[in-house]
Amino acid sequence: AADRALVVYRARWGDPELIVRAPGRVNLIGEHTDYSLLPVMPFAIDRGVYVAVCEGLDRIEVDSLTHPDPVTIEPGGGDRSELSGWHRYFAAAVDAVGFVGGARVLIDADLPATGGLSSSSAFTVGVLMALGTFTGDPPLRQELPELALAAERSIGVESGAMDQTVISLATESHALRIDFDPFATRHVPVSDDLGIVAAYSGRAAPKGGDANHSYNSRVVACRAAALLLASLEGVDPGSPPVLSKVRSSDLVDSLPAEVSAAAVASQLGVDPERMVKLTATEFDADVVLPIRSVAAHVLSEARRVDDAEAALEANDYHELGRLLDASHESLRDFGASSQALDRLVGAMREAGAYGARLTGAGFGGYAIGICPLDRIDALIEAADQATGGPAFRVRPSAGVSGV
Repeated sequence: AADRALVVYRARWGDPELIVRAPGRVNLIGEHTDYSLLPVMPFAIDRGVYVAVCEGLDRIEVDSLTHPDPVTIEPGGGDRSELSGWHRYFAAAVDAVGFVGGARVLIDADLPATGGLSSSSAFTVGVLMALGTFTGDPPLRQELPELALAAERSIGVESGAMDQTVISLATESHALRIDFDPFATRHVPVSDDLGIVAAYSGRAAPKGGDANHSYNSRVVACRAAALLLASLEGVDPGSPPVLSKVRSSDLVDSLPAEVSAAAVASQLGVDPERMVKLTATEFDADVVLPIRSVAAHVLSEARRVDDAEAALEANDYHELGRLLDASHESLRDFGASSQALDRLVGAMREAGAYGARLTGAGFGGYAIGICPLDRIDALIEAADQATGGPAFRVRPSAGVSGV
């Protein structure tokens, strides 16, 4: 993809002044925990987004080779209401990094889009780093996750910070254990004798529409559960309320199976805005939420991250596989899986995986399976037959960098 971008760029505009690569990511374990400030353990992968830049006039000309649709963006903010698709992410990154001036930008990728491998965050981080570097004032790697998160939330994506963090800070041949309360990262070696296969379920996992509503409903459900559990324990749930404050709670079974944020607010005498106020979207406080199953998944998943880190460090792949299987079953109860994802996970297990589960937010997208090296081809074939693919091996990669 980098070579193709270079060839096309030269044909259009001459030599680019720089090319930046931002990888996609696979989350090994720790799903839907980051927005509750609980740990995750993803890794960057050996597929990514490439951003080539050179000087332009007083505007930004940008196009993509994977989704051709050239557009001119006015730097310095302005009306973005007519933008859609990847143009919105690009403009949000331009505004977040405070870019002013002119540039000619070309995007390419060998990372599948809208499938759950974090192509949108790779795109955002890549653009931030490329434009920042181009101006001579590149963001520090530690600054990139916050900038990217702000850019994505400005267009209504209420995600946690996992994707942006691993894409910015990953190192080759390692997963990245990320804690959010307080923030800390730890690089966890991934041995070369572990095979990891990513496989597509056949259904996109877009950050918009019904999928975005489903995602945001889990965010609000976690906040409601945090308020209820914190009130039982007599602790401060934070603002906004997060389950990390009540991580040791064994009171999940006392939560109502379903309840609205408005009902929780009425019971506790608090403002429902503490639960439903999101960054760039509105959520109806009267929507009934599956609070018990959501809290049960998130709190048990956080414990699985701890256990999976220990298993990975001990090269205990059977235990790691068991934890991945348990994660997927918990995510089914949480409501993030689908028939296609269940079929895909089952096919990889039958083909010899130590374990398998959906990866990413779910509601479509990708699953991963871990296996001995001599079973990689079998997992890929089984996944292709189950859902039509694509399926491919992934390797832990370094984070965003120049090419």
